Amino acid sequence: MQTVTLSEAQKHLSELVRDLAHEGELLITDANQPVAQLSSVTRRTSLHNLEPKSIGAVLRPFPSPSDDTLGELLDATP
Repeated sequence: MQTVTLSEAQKHLSELVRDLAHEGELLITDANQPVAQLSSVTRRTSLHNLEPKSIGAVLRPFPSPSDDTLGELLDATP
């Protein structure tokens, strides 16, 4: 996290705000005390725009009826 003084932030605010996309967060101090924190706004991705990272998740077969994974987990619990 980048830290700047209040006077530096006033002089270079537009540049600091543009850098937030890369830096993520900015801490502003006054007399060596934190007074403000700026962070970038991340755009939320719609579920309609997501693409699978691998096709393996799509092709993974469903468990067969003979597989009792939940039962095995419950039996293993003390």
